[in-house]
Order: sequence, then structure tokens, then C-alpha cells
Amino acid sequence: MTTSTLAKTASRRRWTATLATTAWASALLLVMIGSIVRVSGHGLGCPDWPLCYGRAIPPGLASAWVEFSHRSFGGITSVQVVLLAVLAWRGHRDQPWVVRPALLAVGLLAIQILLGGLHVILEIPPETGLAHTATALLLVGTLAVVLAGASGFGQRLEQAAQHDLVHGSLPALAALATYVLLLTGSTVTRSGASLACLSFPACGAVERATRQLIEIQMLHRYAAFTVTALTLVTLYWMLRRTGQTPLRTLGYGILGLLALQITLGILNVALRLPAGIRVLHLTVGATFWSAMVALWRVTRRTTGTAAAP
Repeated sequence: MTTSTLAKTASRRRWTATLATTAWASALLLVMIGSIVRVSGHGLGCPDWPLCYGRAIPPGLASAWVEFSHRSFGGITSVQVVLLAVLAWRGHRDQPWVVRPALLAVGLLAIQILLGGLHVILEIPPETGLAHTATALLLVGTLAVVLAGASGFGQRLEQAAQHDLVHGSLPALAALATYVLLLTGSTVTRSGASLACLSFPACGAVERATRQLIEIQMLHRYAAFTVTALTLVTLYWMLRRTGQTPLRTLGYGILGLLALQITLGILNVALRLPAGIRVLHLTVGATFWSAMVALWRVTRRTTGTAAAP
């Protein structure tokens, strides 16, 4: 390989790492903006799709512009995801754990766009809303995998994991449980079970709450307890085997996100669902999910995976 070819490859990989970072951050912000739209009650601010009141630029209505901001930022994120796939295909064909999730992200993006349109056309039923959230989280997690494989920090994490003989089975289980937890949280919100239990950790159900709503709320709490236990076991197992490496830094970051997420969940109940905390709860949850996916990625033993120079 000539010097010029090596330089081009290195440049493409730097651009891929940069774009993976911005695409992941944009997808995370898009989840937050979508939560703002839902919490503020502007899910039908634009009652049609893909236009808004039959226009490319919405009329001067606050609800329309709240919803339109979500669509606009979705367009910005979409461009980044597609460009990331192109760069990964051109510069990382020898790294399947970069190019494959980058291509998968484009497929998830297409599904997400269709679900978003269907959600509006059907006038935001909870079923399509749950599917929309589930796909958005998969997209965020997939981009986290690309970021972990393409960035220099991710490569240092992987090298530290291999050096300290850390295997990814336990992080994989914790990541899967986290995804299930987020889906149960979305189910709580969309079923109206958010205040079915008015105390923590016991339920303290309100009289008007049906048994079904209480069960949905408690399912979410049991999932949260499970994720907390799995995460703590994973971090204890990991941190006791690693020195002062990037892997330890990631572990402490995950621990901080877990503590923040638990606090936000308790505040949601104690303060009776303030809008700002509801938005933060989902946003921090999506960030925590990304970190768990990244941890699984860098601790997963794969053969034939070439590290970027």
C-alpha cells in the first residue's frame, strides 16, 4: 500500500470517527426532542405527513413549530447517518464491526421515518408510539457500536478489555436488560400508568388505578431493579480486573449515569411527573443504553476484527 493510499485511508477513518460522534449525538438529541414533543402534548402539532398543514413550512402556530423542529432535526440526523454509512463502506471494509452497524443504521433510519409518518397519520396511537421509540433506541445503540469501533477512544477501550481478559457476556446481558427496561418505561408512559404507584420502592397505588396499570408500573420497577443489579455486578467484575485504563473511566461513567437515572425515576414519582424530569429521564436512559452497548462492543471477543491504525 502506497503512502498516499495510507494517508487517504487514515483521513477517511478520522472523518468516520468524527461523523460517528456527531451522528450518535444527533440521534440522542432527536430522542430528547421527540420526548419534548410528546410531553408537551404537541404530537399532532402537524396533523399531516410529510407536510405540515399541507405546507413545506408550517403556519405560525406554536404546536406546529414544536413538531416541525423534531422533523427538521430528524432530517439533519438522517443526512449524517447516510454519510456515515458511505464513509464506513469506503474506509472500513476490513472492520465489519464498523461497516455493518453503519449500514444497519441506514435501514433502521428508513424504518424510523416510516413509523414516524404512520404515527401521525394514525393520530399517535400508543402502539406505533412504542414501536417508534423502540426503533429510535435501536438506532442510537447501533450508532454507539459504530462509534466504539471507529473512534480512537473506543479502540483503546477494546485494547484494554483484551489486555485484561474481559469478556462481553455479562455486559451483553446488562445491555439487553437495559433495552427491555426502556421499553417498559415507554409502555408505562403510553398506557397512563406513570402515577399508578405513588411511592417508592413500594407501590402505594392510588384508588383509581386499575390492577393492570399497577402491574405495568411494577413491571417497569422490577426491570429497573434487575438492570441495577446486573450493572453493579458487571462493573464490580470489570473494575476489579482493570487498572487505570479507559475501561475504568467508562465504568465510572456508567455508574454515574445509573445513579442519575435512578434519581430521576424517583423524582418523577415524588414530584408527580414534571415535564423537564420526564424528558431527562428518557434522555439519560438512552445515554445509559448507549454506554452499555459500547461496553458490550469493546469487551466482545471477535476473531478477524482488524483494529484501525
